[in-house]
Amino acid sequence: MRRAAEHPMVDIITTSFGPIGSIPVPGIEDDTEYAVNEMGKLHTGACDNTGSTCVQDATGGPPWSIGIAGFQEDGDRGKVMHCSGTAPDIVADWTQNLPDHDSIEGYHDTSGTSFATPRTAGVLSLIIQELREQYGDESSGGRNGSLIYSENASITNYDIRRSMEKASYFPDATEYDPGANEGACQTGVPVSPVAPYTQTGWGVVDPTISMMIIEDLNGSSPLTDKDFDCETYMDSIMAARIAYWS
Repeated sequence: MRRAAEHPMVDIITTSFGPIGSIPVPGIEDDTEYAVNEMGKLHTGACDNTGSTCVQDATGGPPWSIGIAGFQEDGDRGKVMHCSGTAPDIVADWTQNLPDHDSIEGYHDTSGTSFATPRTAGVLSLIIQELREQYGDESSGGRNGSLIYSENASITNYDIRRSMEKASYFPDATEYDPGANEGACQTGVPVSPVAPYTQTGWGVVDPTISMMIIEDLNGSSPLTDKDFDCETYMDSIMAARIAYWS
């Protein structure tokens, strides 16, 4: 972790580890704090695959980390939430279709926040690269406190994170089909139309919001804050994380 934090070509660090149930393991967070607060990188951390709260999770819980829980984009029942990582920062698609490890042919569906987290990192990487091209920034890593740095721009890791929070979205409850065959997604539930942030955090992050974030950060189309109730709830979760990890 420390080597990745100090490597000049690394922009984002993604981790997925820790005991089931998010049992606190002090010490893991030291290097992620160094990477984010000292070296200017982004850290995406996988929340637990159980319904344990993310606050005390050593990977996704520290306030400098982006804690990510599981969401399914296109399951048999449409867009569904899963019982993983309560009170995350955001949710991302946690499903993958991978070569079958039990045979030499075929594929199988699998899931986990270990898939949702690098997917989020990929979206953030796309945004960073596009902004660097726009501003003529040909370097990499955190420099002068910024991930995008040039004569005309200085965009920090926290600028990118805040824009991501504002751009993330809440799926509509109508995108859930209770009559469909749920298949392997036995824990799938719809995203509630009432206080959806209590399930999704700031919301879903996927490639569809990348241009919104780019245009927010380059100033061509600024994003507004989320509704007051969402901002208040998420501020309360962040306050709990700061208190726990201080």
